[in-house]
Amino acid sequence: MAESSAEQKPEPVVLEERSAEDDAARAKKWRLVRPAAIAILCLSAGSLVVLLALYLRSYGSFDAAPDSPRIGLAILLGVLALMAAAVIVFRPEQGTVRALVSTSAAWSVALLLAAIVAWFAIATVNRQDQWHGAPMLSQADVNDYLAKHVPAGVEPILIPTGVLLKSLEFLNGDNVQVTGYVWQRFGPEIPDDLIRGLILAEGTRDPFKQTEAYRYEKDGIETVGWYFETVLRQPFEYAEFPFDMQDVWLRLWSRDFAASTVLIPDFASYASLGPKALPGLEKEFVYSGWTPNYSGFTLSLQPYTTSFGIGTAEGRTALPELYFNLIIDRNFVGPFFEHFVFALAVAILLFGLMALTTDDEALKARFQLTTAGVLGASSGLLFAVILKHNQLRNSVGSNGVSYIELIPIILYGVIVVVVVNAIVLASPFKLKVVHHRSNLVPVLAYWPTLLGLILIATLIVFFRP
Repeated sequence: MAESSAEQKPEPVVLEERSAEDDAARAKKWRLVRPAAIAILCLSAGSLVVLLALYLRSYGSFDAAPDSPRIGLAILLGVLALMAAAVIVFRPEQGTVRALVSTSAAWSVALLLAAIVAWFAIATVNRQDQWHGAPMLSQADVNDYLAKHVPAGVEPILIPTGVLLKSLEFLNGDNVQVTGYVWQRFGPEIPDDLIRGLILAEGTRDPFKQTEAYRYEKDGIETVGWYFETVLRQPFEYAEFPFDMQDVWLRLWSRDFAASTVLIPDFASYASLGPKALPGLEKEFVYSGWTPNYSGFTLSLQPYTTSFGIGTAEGRTALPELYFNLIIDRNFVGPFFEHFVFALAVAILLFGLMALTTDDEALKARFQLTTAGVLGASSGLLFAVILKHNQLRNSVGSNGVSYIELIPIILYGVIVVVVVNAIVLASPFKLKVVHHRSNLVPVLAYWPTLLGLILIATLIVFFRP
């Protein structure tokens, strides 16, 4: 019995027996792979060089504000060149396991590097959103704007107005709470019967309730300052979360609706109104997960279909309105790693399930993983992804789909593919792409496909024309 047991040794697993005829047929079938890879490498590398040359010719240096579509095209050309080079180096057309695995790993690394470059470009490039109106950097800008947008024959009453924000906090996806000070200068040309004060037009809580903080008069000019605290409800856009930028603005109205008043920036109260100087912000401003990019005043002409009960709508004269804009950039590191590390862990577990799924009986006995086991494990991962996705939706508070939500959406598809792959392997029907070499093709295609989908989604969201 001992000799019989000693003779029963497990047979080595052979993925596939290949004859000389098989090698010749495969070589004939894939003979164009290497020339095609060389052509793709030359075209993509040459196009990349031309693109960079055109970029330098247009902007003069790499420090200039880049063109987003060009960045996306450069990343795409670069990753195509790397993938073509991997095919040339590792020769996957030979069909050996080592060549196929090496090519798959090289493609995965190239796609991951491209995604990292794209994320780095998104995080560092200053993607300036549109301000609400035309920036006002000097009195000359104000005079030019009023000359173009104030009807002939109308002499508006100009009231210099200033803003200093003290704090900002996002309450949910559409509401933001702000506190600070506003002030106005009233010179001798201001009529005595003018109703003084401000209205925060976008405020949903006490938009007209400001507490007088100080009053100062010198050389016939009276300055009155108020402290305010209000909640602004504005249409913020979260499609690029966690790389999003937001424009939080104060829309300022004069309390006197009947007078032809136009609020203008109080240039004398600021050392500089350059956007990068962050005028109107305290140095110890609390941003709660945001970084300020620039701030400043703008004038905008807003259309109204009512006269607010003063005269008729046809006879109402539309005058420019003053905005104070604060452009802030989200600190992406926290949300990025919170959600991407979770997604990476789920993706690794799913890859393990797919790699251990096989139709080889000897390997099944060694791995002890059945189709039912794959279904159970995938169900648990699906439940975890759904919970994380719901948590993300609640934290962002957006009605649309944000960029980071594409990750769990892609994982949903990957989970389905892993389950279907296990079912196909266990079924009596032979699907060549799945059963070839005991599930080798789906395993090798896993990471390049997953990372490729993430890269494509990134390029479409951030670098589309």
